[in-house]
Amino acid sequence: MGDLMIGFEDCTKRFRLDNEDRVILDEANLLFDPKDRICVLAAPGSGKTTIAHLLSGFGRPSAGQVHRHGRISWPLGFSGAFHPAMTGVRNIEIIADLAEAPRNWVSAYVAEFSELGDDYYRPLETYSSSMRNRLGFALSMAIPADTYVIDGSIGSGSPAYRAKCEVALEQKLEDAGMFFLTHSPRLAERFGRRFAVLRNRDFVLYDSFDAAQSAYEEDLAEQDHLQLLVEGFASE
Repeated sequence: MGDLMIGFEDCTKRFRLDNEDRVILDEANLLFDPKDRICVLAAPGSGKTTIAHLLSGFGRPSAGQVHRHGRISWPLGFSGAFHPAMTGVRNIEIIADLAEAPRNWVSAYVAEFSELGDDYYRPLETYSSSMRNRLGFALSMAIPADTYVIDGSIGSGSPAYRAKCEVALEQKLEDAGMFFLTHSPRLAERFGRRFAVLRNRDFVLYDSFDAAQSAYEEDLAEQDHLQLLVEGFASE
């Protein structure tokens, strides 16, 4: 493995939920250059957020290693680091200081990009989930990264605002890499340069988007078939 490669090496992630053990990754491997643009197609409910948090440093694997080099963003739109009793602007100022980024510039950028208006100066406990997402996404765009981590979708709110977020991300990716977990083939094809599918709790790389999409759709069809069988047995 090269010194600058990032990603997952023999990585396992499991946790207990509702008295059941859930395995998200099982000795999974995916190593890539920080400037690569990797899109992983993953079905809804497969653990995209957990995996994104692992690469961003918000979680630890149960076994194996997660390699992190350079400036890796937290997941775009992530608001878990915000304090709900503080205003949006105060949260942004504190995080800008921690990131050693120019506080006034970052705050002005976030205020304009998020389009929160007067709500930017109100406590986060008054925010909707969409407003928190917009604040978090704007902050991610304001603080430079070598690799952007994206979980699920890009932006929230109206179609026009989502389009604005996609354009902003494209501009950032001119000089940065990306690790994007999504269930949307449209977004994967638009932003990705290399493609993988989360299959059997591991990352499977494909030579092209078409090959990855085909494998992903096969997995979804198989899951739908199994679900129908389970529902059929339950109804008997």
